[in-house]
Amino acid sequence: MRLTMKLFTRLASIILILGLASCAYRIDIRQGNYIEKKDVDKLRINMSKEQVAFVLGNPVLNDTFNKDTWHYIYTINYGDGRPDARIELILDFTDNKLAKMSGNIDEPENFNQSLDI
Repeated sequence: MRLTMKLFTRLASIILILGLASCAYRIDIRQGNYIEKKDVDKLRINMSKEQVAFVLGNPVLNDTFNKDTWHYIYTINYGDGRPDARIELILDFTDNKLAKMSGNIDEPENFNQSLDI
């Protein structure tokens, strides 16, 4: 009787430990430039690199072969099992002025309205 009670206690403890371990919280892992739509909506054609850096910050990735292309990449690895998310924004400059944007963020409605008067 004592042996079965000891065995039962050990098995219950192991089951409890394994059950609690499977409920461990996994954090979301966020990397890169945090990009918000409200900030991207401030971008306008012909903005200088300094103006863009003021709005979005400096890009995490610098292309050493092409200083006129800036890559903003933001990834989220969700700890709860949801599919990972990746946001990309690529800005192309001509003569130190913003000329074009691409990526998986929609171009702002007023992007082609220059801030220059």
